[in-house]
Amino acid sequence: MAFLDGYKYAAFLSFVAFTVFSTSVADNASSHSTAFLHPESKFRQVRKFHPVRKTGGFSYSPEPTVALDYHFGPVMTGRNDVIKMFVIYYGHFSRKQKRVLSHFFKSFSQNETQELHKPTTEKWWGLTRQYVDLYETPVAARLVYEGEKSNNYSLGASLNQSDIQTLVVKSLESFGASSRSMYLVLTSEDVLVERFCQNVCGTHFFTFPSDATNDQMLPYAWIGNPAKQCPEICAWPYAPGGFLKEGLIPPNGDAGIDGMIITVANLLAAMGTNPFGNGYYREDGLAAAAVCQGVYGDKAYSGYPGNLLVDKSTNASFNVYGYKDSKFLVPFMWDPATQQCALQA
Repeated sequence: MAFLDGYKYAAFLSFVAFTVFSTSVADNASSHSTAFLHPESKFRQVRKFHPVRKTGGFSYSPEPTVALDYHFGPVMTGRNDVIKMFVIYYGHFSRKQKRVLSHFFKSFSQNETQELHKPTTEKWWGLTRQYVDLYETPVAARLVYEGEKSNNYSLGASLNQSDIQTLVVKSLESFGASSRSMYLVLTSEDVLVERFCQNVCGTHFFTFPSDATNDQMLPYAWIGNPAKQCPEICAWPYAPGGFLKEGLIPPNGDAGIDGMIITVANLLAAMGTNPFGNGYYREDGLAAAAVCQGVYGDKAYSGYPGNLLVDKSTNASFNVYGYKDSKFLVPFMWDPATQQCALQA
């Protein structure tokens, strides 16, 4: 039997991971959501990343002191080297907001030729290819934006973490169930979500096998729009904070949506490299991009995002190009090959 077929071995390992970690997280989550919480599922856009002391001064490119460890579980190899993404827009998103987000999702598998010297979303995702399973199979090369649906507040404007899973399971009627796919729930700026802005900007979880999921575990994530509730936390550096007295200009003209994209990128990397809580993560629970949180350019340090690209026509700051030459900001990711935070493969 192939290691990843049906992710049945993953189910066993993830059950073990849940047994080990459920007690430690019980104080921070409800008993229901705890059953689906694993070490690095929380992500907060933290800006306090301290420079490392070196002989002769400080390093301005933060370096985690502990490398990511592999815990013998699967990574997301997808099907035929492709991971499908399905998106649920919960609440109210304008056409422009959906267009910006869909352009970001399409950037992982665009067919347009990019200039070789340009940093791109595709090359950023290429860093995940350094993460392999027990059979040396890497994370899938491509993410494909497969489908979306809108949900007009079917569960109200205040959600628990358990409601996120309910939305995902309900969406399977349209999207179908596959443990080799990613399911994303995006909530609009007027939707309150448990723990949002208190200690997380987004979370990723997985379902245990059930009739509704065709006996599969399904990786899914939730990301909230922080525009009204906590831009200084979850939309930084497009909101003031740290050494930034004024927020940078967002490339798509919407600090909330551009802030969401940062968190989406972080959680896509986490799901790809640690979908069931037994893949790659540091001993403190941080995963592939979270260990480089707050780092978006060279010479980054605590409270400063680093040297970024600037759009000459708008003065907006970004670090990667995407679909139809769109522009985005994504966090640096830990590169196991070089043992450093990096932007491109």
